[in-house]
Amino acid sequence: MTRDLRRLADTKFDLIVVGAGFYGVTVAWDAAQRGLAVAIIDKDDFGAATSFNNLKTLHGGLRSLQSLNFKQMRLFIRERRALARILPHLVRPLPFVVATTRNPMRSSLAMRIALAINDAVAHDRNEGLADPGSHLPASEIISKEEAVRLNPIISPDGVTGGAVWYDYQMNSTDRVTLSFLVSAVDAGATAANYVKANRFIREGNRVVGVRAEDGLTGNTFDVRGSVVVNCAGPWAASMLTDLPQAAQGSPPPRLSRGMNVITRKVVNSHACGGLAGGRYLFMVPWRDVSMLGTSHDAYDGSPDQLKVSRWDLEAFLKDAREAFPHAGISTSDVRLVHRGLLPMVSGDGHNVHLLKESQVVDHGRHGLPGLVSVFGVRYTTARHTAEQAVDTVFRSLGHATPPPSRTAETPLLGGSMNHVDNFLKAVLLRDVDGISTDTLRRIASTYGTGYDRVLQMARDEPDLARPLGRSCEVLGAEILYAARREMALKLGDAVIRRTEAGAAGHPGTDALERAAAIMAREHGWDEWRLRNEVAEVEAFYRLPRD
Repeated sequence: MTRDLRRLADTKFDLIVVGAGFYGVTVAWDAAQRGLAVAIIDKDDFGAATSFNNLKTLHGGLRSLQSLNFKQMRLFIRERRALARILPHLVRPLPFVVATTRNPMRSSLAMRIALAINDAVAHDRNEGLADPGSHLPASEIISKEEAVRLNPIISPDGVTGGAVWYDYQMNSTDRVTLSFLVSAVDAGATAANYVKANRFIREGNRVVGVRAEDGLTGNTFDVRGSVVVNCAGPWAASMLTDLPQAAQGSPPPRLSRGMNVITRKVVNSHACGGLAGGRYLFMVPWRDVSMLGTSHDAYDGSPDQLKVSRWDLEAFLKDAREAFPHAGISTSDVRLVHRGLLPMVSGDGHNVHLLKESQVVDHGRHGLPGLVSVFGVRYTTARHTAEQAVDTVFRSLGHATPPPSRTAETPLLGGSMNHVDNFLKAVLLRDVDGISTDTLRRIASTYGTGYDRVLQMARDEPDLARPLGRSCEVLGAEILYAARREMALKLGDAVIRRTEAGAAGHPGTDALERAAAIMAREHGWDEWRLRNEVAEVEAFYRLPRD
C-alpha cells in the first residue's frame, strides 16, 4: 500500500469511506470487489480506535437466545462461518466454559436446553468450511469435577457442573482488519491513514466529498466522490452535526465505553466465564497472555478525550476478583488496557444497554443524497452490515438492483487455502537460513499465503532475520515489511497493530529501540523524530495513574 494523497485529491471516486476501523474496511472491500472506485481515509492509523479494543472472539449469537431472537442468531452464525471461510489462517475454534448452579436460570437443565437449541439453530455452522480444523464441535454439559478443572479460577462453591460451547478466536484482530484493507487496495481502492475528514462538501442538496486534512503536515485538500459513507465509529455522530437537523435522520446512538484488559497468562485452553454482579466476565487465553473483559459504562464525553482512570481500572479488577477469586489478579498483572466506544440504546453508569444491531442510515431518505452513515456494533456482523451499506450506495448511484456481494465467499489476501494445517506443514518443510521452525510457523500463521514476502526481506538482509529483542520473537523483517508494504508510518503502527511485537503488551526496550531504528532508516527519521516515536509508544503502554 502506498499513501498517495495526490491521487486522493485528483481522482473523482464513486465512494469515499470515512473511517478505516473494521466497519470501514469491510465497506471498502465490498465496494471495491463490486467494481466501485473507492477511497478510504482515517484520522488515525487503520483500526487504531474501537477496533483495537475487543476480546478477539467471533460469536454465534448465544446471548440472542435469551430473547428468543432466532433471526439474529442465524445472522451471527452465518457471519461467524463466513469469516472462518475467508480468513482461515487467522480464525480458529475456541471453547468457552461456564459453571452451572442451582439457580434455575443457570442450572444444568436450563443450560442443556439452551445449548441444545443453540446447536439446532447452528446446525449448519460448519457447512462449506473445507478445513476440518475450523469446524466447531457441538456443545456439551460436563460434570462438576470437569467444570472446576477447566475453569479453576472461579469459586467451586455452589457449582453443580458446567456448560461448554465453541466460538472462534481471531489470532490477531489487527491483521483481520488489515486483511480487509489490503484486499480492498488490491482490488483498486485508494487508502490513506492519518487523513482527517473535517467536513462534508455539499453542492446543492447533495454530498459530493469531504474536506480532508493531512494529519502529518496539516495541509488541506478536497476528496471528491459520488457517495460518502460515514464509518467514523465514535466520531460518526459528530460528523453529522454541521448538517441540517432534518438531514441527520433520527438521533444517533449514545456511546458507552468498553474496556478489556490484557494480563499475565491465567487460563490455558478454555475461555472461562465468571459472574460479577449478576453479569458474566470472561478470562480468555490469547497467545502467551490472558484477556479479561468486557466492562461497559455510559460515556458522555468527546471521543477524543476517551481515557481510563486508575479508579476505572481498579473497579474493573475488583469485579474480576469477584468473578474469578482464584485467579489472583492484581494491578501488577496488567500488561495493557484496551478501551473503545460502542453505540448504546440507553445507559447510566455501569447499567448499559448496547445497540443490538448495527444501523445503516441513508441520508438521501432525509433530503441529503450522497451520504450514508454506519453505526456498527460487533466484529462478527460487520461484513453483513458492509454489504447492506454498499447496497445502499449502489441505490444512491441510481442502481435499482445492486450487483451481488461476494465477500462472504471470497478469501481475503493471505487466506486462499483449504486446509490450514496442511499449509503450515508444507511451510515447515522449507529450510530458511536463520529462521527457526517456531518463527516460520508464526509468520505463516500471521501472513497466510503472503508469508514469503516477509521472508524475502529477511533473505535480502540477513540482519533482519533476527528477533527484535530478548523477549520479542518478531523479526526485524516484519517491521520493515510493515513500513514498506503496509503503510506503517509511525512506530506504533508497526509495533502495536501490524505485528505481534507489542499487541499483547510492551515488547521490551531493546525490541522497541531496534524497531525504531528500522523504521527510522526506512522513513528517513532524524534523531528527534526517532526519540519522539519511542516516547509515544512508551506512553501507550503506561497504565492510568489518576
